[in-house]
Amino acid sequence: MIVEKLEEKKNLTNSEIQIADYILKNPFSIMNLTAADLGDITYTSKATVFRLCKKLNVDSFDKFKHLIELEMNERKRLNALLKEEPFHKNSSLNDIINILPSFYDTAINHTKLTLDDNMLKRIITQLKKSDKIDIYGLGITSSCASTAMFKFLSIGKNCTVHSTINEHYIMSIKGENIVAIVLSFTGCNPGIVQVAKYLRGFGIYTVGIGGLKTDELKKICNEYIEIYQKDLVMSLEMLTPYISMTYIFDILFAGLLVRDYDRHLQNSIQVKEYENQSKKKVF
Repeated sequence: MIVEKLEEKKNLTNSEIQIADYILKNPFSIMNLTAADLGDITYTSKATVFRLCKKLNVDSFDKFKHLIELEMNERKRLNALLKEEPFHKNSSLNDIINILPSFYDTAINHTKLTLDDNMLKRIITQLKKSDKIDIYGLGITSSCASTAMFKFLSIGKNCTVHSTINEHYIMSIKGENIVAIVLSFTGCNPGIVQVAKYLRGFGIYTVGIGGLKTDELKKICNEYIEIYQKDLVMSLEMLTPYISMTYIFDILFAGLLVRDYDRHLQNSIQVKEYENQSKKKVF
């Protein structure tokens, strides 16, 4: 990085350091200057400017200016992103405890704004009628998938999690009423895109939950629910889509539960009664 080398000032002469200091203070003002202009402004010379470029392995002053502009714009972008970060290196544990709830609220509220009620109703109807729910996820989305599977199983829906397509499995469930849910934070994960294409090829009702970096996955799925993503620098950039995806799964889970509320209520009462009887036997 040219800017970093200018900041380090390693192996630079005093005249070259004068030029480096001026550039670092006025990075964008040099764009309309010639090498001679920069030499005059820094009380050095055109030749010194060229020597500095050569020392930094840049073969022309125009290319030097172009690289400075690119790197400074990227640095500005990065600094702007860092200002949006919920935490910084001096954040205390108390800061984390207090800030995280608002971080969760932001992710959920932004997701809520993009939800299509009619689409959700269609999906919940399909889930209720289904013989089985298959969820496909890779990496961190597989964690979302596993959590959702546990919730669906708790209300009696047959549900499994997959990371790839198993052709023999697909053939074995041919004719069954299957709902497949495919997950991708970006909406263009190549592995998940291929999975969705294969599922649709077999006529399986496919629901996508993910981002819209491209609409590649969305175009394949029968239905597509967009998650909320915030462009952060630290690993917390994974947190907002994860929260958003979990929220969407909870809506689908709660929607199914409400559709058959009386039966699930009765099941819960029976579980409590069984637990109470078990406790009595122990004591």
